[in-house]
Formats: sequence, C-alpha cells, structure tokens
Amino acid sequence: MEQCVLKIKDNGQEKSIPFTPPARLSEVFSKHGIAVEMPCGGRQRCLKCKVEATGSLSPISKRESSLLTEKEKAENIRYACMATALGDVQARLLSGRYRDDILTEGRLPLFELNPWGRDYGAAVDIGTTTVAAYLYRLSDGKLLKTLAEKNPQSVYGADVLSRLQKSIEGERNGLADSIRGCISRIMGEFCAFAGIPAEKLDSLVLTGNTAMLYLLCGRDPQSIAVAPFEQDCDFGFFLDGQKLDLPGNIRVYLPKCISAYVGADITTALLASEFFQQGKVASDRPRLLVDIGTNGEMALAADGALLCCSTAAGPAFEGAGIHQGMPARTGAIYRISLENRRIKTAVLGGGQAVGICGSGLLDAVSVMCEAGIVDQTGIICEDGHDFTEYVKEANGQPAFELPGTGVLLTLQDIRSVQLAKSAICAGMKTLIKEAGYGFDDIGELVIAGGFGSNINVKSAERIGLIPPGFADKAYAIGNAAGSGASMILLSDTLRIQSEQIKSYTKTLGLSTNPYFMESYIDGMFFPE
Repeated sequence: MEQCVLKIKDNGQEKSIPFTPPARLSEVFSKHGIAVEMPCGGRQRCLKCKVEATGSLSPISKRESSLLTEKEKAENIRYACMATALGDVQARLLSGRYRDDILTEGRLPLFELNPWGRDYGAAVDIGTTTVAAYLYRLSDGKLLKTLAEKNPQSVYGADVLSRLQKSIEGERNGLADSIRGCISRIMGEFCAFAGIPAEKLDSLVLTGNTAMLYLLCGRDPQSIAVAPFEQDCDFGFFLDGQKLDLPGNIRVYLPKCISAYVGADITTALLASEFFQQGKVASDRPRLLVDIGTNGEMALAADGALLCCSTAAGPAFEGAGIHQGMPARTGAIYRISLENRRIKTAVLGGGQAVGICGSGLLDAVSVMCEAGIVDQTGIICEDGHDFTEYVKEANGQPAFELPGTGVLLTLQDIRSVQLAKSAICAGMKTLIKEAGYGFDDIGELVIAGGFGSNINVKSAERIGLIPPGFADKAYAIGNAAGSGASMILLSDTLRIQSEQIKSYTKTLGLSTNPYFMESYIDGMFFPE
C-alpha cells in the first residue's frame, strides 16, 4: 500500500514520518521514538497518551468518546493508542504545554582533576524515565550547562521489563535509535551553547542501569530478561561514538555494571556518595544508599564491602499508572500537608492543579493515613473522618478528592503505592538483615534520584516506604548517578577505580529470599 505521512508538531518543531496505513498512532510514535507519554506501552491502560490530531483518522469509538470531555473533542484531542491513521495525519504533542521539572542537581565531592578527554566533555545519566546531561570544560572542570529530557523510550513502556520485552519482540533498533537520537540532540545543543564545533566535544560518559545500556547499544537483552538474570556484558569500556550514531569523533565511556539489575548508575552513585573512596569501600559505620525510582536500587556499605540489590517498585512514584498521575511538571500537586484538620496542597507553577506527581502522591497517602481517610489495609473509608464529603467514585471504585483541587486518588492508586513502597522497604530491610545488622546500626540513609530527592522523608516513614526511625538519619544528594558520571569524565583515576567497585560487591537476589517475601507482604499494610 502507498505510504502516507504523519506530521508532528512539538515545541515549535515539525517532523514528518512516513508510515503504511492503517496504523495506530501509538505504534507510529513507538516505532519512531516520538516522546508521547505512554507508560503502558500503548495497551490502552494508562490513558496518558492524549494528542491533538486531525486528518484521515478512524472515528472515535464509544470507549474513547466516554474518556474525553466535550471540550477535548472540540479541540481534536485523541488517545494515540485508540486512534488509527488511515491516511495523512497532522498531530501536535501536548507535552509542549507543560514544563517538566527534571532533577539535574547533584553534588561533587572533592577530587583531583585528571580528565581523559581534551577540550570539552559531557556526562549523561540515562534514567528509565528521564535523561539528565552535563557539559564541562575539561581544562578547569567547570560545569557550563545542564539539560534534561524525558527518556523517549517511554513510548515502549514505562518500566524496564516492558522495554526489554519490546526489544526481544523485534523493537531493538527502534529502542536504540530513540535514545541515541535524544543524546545526539543534547550534544548538539551543548555545542551550540558553548559555540564550539562537534569535534571539540570529544569525551562522553553514559551511565544508566544495565538494561538502559543494553538498549542503548542495541545488545540482545535475553541474558538479563530471563532467569538466571546474569548479564553477558559488564560494560566498563570505551566506544567510538559513531557506533552509537553520535556526531563528531566523540569517545564514549560506559561505566561498569555490578549485575543484571544493579547497573552503572549505582556504580557512579557510589562514587558521588563517597561510599567508594580511594579505590576501596569506606569501613566506618554502616551506610545505606537508595535510589528510589521505577527501579529501587540500593547498596549497603559496611566492613569494607558492599551488599547490593534491586527491587521493582514500578512507575507509580513517577506518576505512571495513577488515575491523575503525571510527571513533576507545571500543574502537578507536589506537596500536601495536614494542618489544623485541613488538607493543604501546593502546585508546581502555582496555578490550578492538573494532576499529581510522585512526591505529592507520597504526601497524599501519608495525609490520608493520618486523617483516617485510609485504613491500615489501604481501604478508603467513607466515614469516621473529617473529609467524608470528599469521598467519591471514579472508574467504578472508591476515590478521594483532594480538597479544592478536583484531583482524585482512587483505591487502585492506593494499591499501587502499597506495592511500590512495600518493595522498596522490604529490599532495605533484607539488605540490613543479610549483612547482619539491625536498624539502629545504620548510621545514614543516603537517598539518590529525582523522586527520592524531592520527597518528604517524614511522609515516607509514615507510610512505610523507609523503615521506622530512618527519617531522622536520611538526606538527599540529588542525581548521584549523573554526579558520579561527571566524576569519571573529569578524573581518569576515578574512572579506573570505578571499575573495581564490582569486585567489592555482592548482589543479593530477592526473588527467592524468604525474609524479603515476608517483609514485602507485611509492608503492604500502612503502619499504625
């Protein structure tokens, strides 16, 4: 059949994509790495993939019609996973209406400048949800520019397992092309900002979890996708940037991964958090590092060794799979408190609430527990509290409307939080127990990552995301993975030392650990 064209507008830029009709818009977006919010991978579950679309499209189905407001229908809003392109189509991404608040800040401990590049270099943290990048002048180690974007691979699914499955099913090139294109765009913006030719940007560190590096390199992910989950590549080597379709003659370094699900992002975070210094593990009071995100990766440093694990928290804390969940962007409720028996909310940008992001979700559940709106099992109570009038129904299930916002939290949202927080806390408890310690023995809880760095640790403890007593010894260090990648860029000594971290580390498997399973089940309840 003759090919047609899908013209896409995003943030003032237009792109034309050829395709063979009929084709779901979500499939075209996915194949070409177009960054539409689609955490369910186009399975018509998350209902996040709204776009403005006109042209030769399938009629709106009864289900799609019931999910759109009359105003949205008048504005030609469609769900990408439900609308089929039958011919030429024009689409505009709605992401341009908002500004995502992606964490790039971190901290660099003191170290000796010893770059392995010549002129300018960049460090990039390829997160499951977001990509954060840093441009440095290598002569003096000065940070010149930071940039951040959503990971365009999200159109293949919000979580790592969905993307690995897509890769196995034949989407390996598309996954690789989408993230490589993102990095190339960022490198181009860096060169334009610094006023330098591409050849001057000569060194690049790309960190991320093991799956992200496999997908970046277009490697067959079978070894990390099926039991016994033992990667056939540790990374920890240099690549010619042209092999990753990057411009110029850039030299790329991929830090070493620790295991299939404890990746290079933990390797670099261990450097930034100073869990690993001068080529060895710090041997003072036990410390716990936790990166709370779609994947909960954590490490316990004690007695000169590291014990690591990873637990699948799911994308709830990123706003995915939540009824009115959204990334941390303008319009998102990000902070909630209970003051004088009143629920108060704060919205990014200060305007009307559109939805709720991860930190707001955490606060919301904490406040609902405190106010008696949610019981210990996670059930939304219809009475027995001061907010009975805000108990509603959504999608045929009980829901609670945050006063004055119009934003609803459903019973399923509460369940998603229970699953996520239980997995994270059970992983932490299991690491501590397997290392032979008690909760009181842990001197510090170091929290890394975008979500973790924006949470209220008191709320986290209140709902059981972190063990009891840990809020008082917790502190956030921002994007530790990006900071550690920057350190490897700026110091060849640290690059070499980072390759030794794996040899100091034991990875704990949780799937067959009875204590983890017991803690996970117990952790589904909210603390009294």
